[in-house]
Amino acid sequence: MQNEGQNNLYVTLEEYVPKNVLNKKNKAKTWKYGYDEKYDMVIISKTGEIGEIVSVQGLPIALPLVPKKVYKRSGKKEEQYWEREELPKDLEKIQSIFQWNDKPSEFKDRWVDYIESEFDSREYGHWFMNNGVPTYITGAHYMYLQWTSIDVGYPDYREANRILYIFWEACKADKRSFGMTYLKIRRSGFSFMSSSECVNTGTLAKDARVGILSKTGSDAKKMFTDKVVPINSSAR
Repeated sequence: MQNEGQNNLYVTLEEYVPKNVLNKKNKAKTWKYGYDEKYDMVIISKTGEIGEIVSVQGLPIALPLVPKKVYKRSGKKEEQYWEREELPKDLEKIQSIFQWNDKPSEFKDRWVDYIESEFDSREYGHWFMNNGVPTYITGAHYMYLQWTSIDVGYPDYREANRILYIFWEACKADKRSFGMTYLKIRRSGFSFMSSSECVNTGTLAKDARVGILSKTGSDAKKMFTDKVVPINSSAR
């Protein structure tokens, strides 16, 4: 059942899964990432628990369950919004894996939890308080906002992009999907978002191979040299 007053692009599906089933499977953490045939929905949660179920362009998507602790930059509702965290200065000096390997074990022990938490955010997604509302962004969206330097600096948070990334994550999770068709306007940031996803995918798995397809080979090459390489360098 859809909430009244919402458009058809993004709507919340109330009682899409019976409450007793939802609670039982959440308690056992048995929801599986991917397409759930029984309830005809795509689960993008990787924790075994699901929360809000939304419909994006008619596709039911189950989001992760809101965690007990959600990051908030302020106790005041009006001061809660997305804000990128700066890279710690100690890590800013490291330009390669070789420099990291040369660091003493005490240094690595100090920063290993921070590094692993960043990879967790890229893998499982990230929650933050947004004007008093617990808000979920996917791991790919987190990578874009937190670690992707673009032509104007770092990206701003946009609700339209959050919806896009949720749908994209569902496409990756859904075994029935061959990809996504996206109609966009110019200067919407899509080239940077897709380049960020190239880097994100390529740096989450060892020996990854990521393709770039464009209308010509030279355009694909330009995308790689002008966007993917700088993003990879800035994210390192």
